[in-house]
Amino acid sequence: MKTACSHFNLRYSPFSDTFPLDEAHHVKAELTDLERMQMLACEGKSFALTGEPGCGKSMLLRSFSERIAGKEFRTALVPYSGQKTNAVLREVCEQLRVDAAGRGSPLSRLQKSFARSGGSAFAVVVLDEAHLLPLDALHEILSLTHDGRERTAAAAFVLCGHPALAKMLALDSFAAVRTRLAARFVLQPLDDAGVRSFLAHRLALAKAPKGLFEEDALALVALDSKGNRRVAMNLAGNCLNLAVVRDEKTIAYGLAKEVCDEAKA
Repeated sequence: MKTACSHFNLRYSPFSDTFPLDEAHHVKAELTDLERMQMLACEGKSFALTGEPGCGKSMLLRSFSERIAGKEFRTALVPYSGQKTNAVLREVCEQLRVDAAGRGSPLSRLQKSFARSGGSAFAVVVLDEAHLLPLDALHEILSLTHDGRERTAAAAFVLCGHPALAKMLALDSFAAVRTRLAARFVLQPLDDAGVRSFLAHRLALAKAPKGLFEEDALALVALDSKGNRRVAMNLAGNCLNLAVVRDEKTIAYGLAKEVCDEAKA
């Protein structure tokens, strides 16, 4: 079976989700946010990150985790999918290698593990899809941020979710949650130049030949993606696949237009 890799002599398929990037791509505003996030973590502060699906939240948080990796921090990434609070806390325990078996709830075991008197590395927990978490669960989970005995931060939590999370946090009923967050970051869609730079970055990492995408074809994909990374990757990937089927070696404007028009149908 022909593949994009063999057809175009690529290191790997540049727009596939099965190959991790050697180096993430971030625009200037995101690099600024990463620096601020790192400083907040070092200060023991929690924060929120919101953005539309596919805008690059996961990639940004992966870069954040890599930046704080080391002896001073231990991190956990927990996606929420409707499980009960105790299940979420058990997942946090598992990722942070905290024994959740035996007597005592996962909450109490994490409280003990997070205590600053214990001398363990500071915990930073990312809760993905946090807009789905009920208010009582957020209250219980965020209670872990404070060490009552030492009167210091015990752990930092990052609430990551769709724009609905920002609307939730603005409600009076979420005031107690809101005050535990030192900052709220909003990841914006990329502009046209940002999308083109992002796609070019992916192509370069895959060792794609120069000119694989003609300029007007790349510009059309960037325009139709509306600044969404995931949409841009899907469109560009479909362009490659169609070119393989047609035994074409470059992505011309006409082929890109077919793919983009098909996506709108």
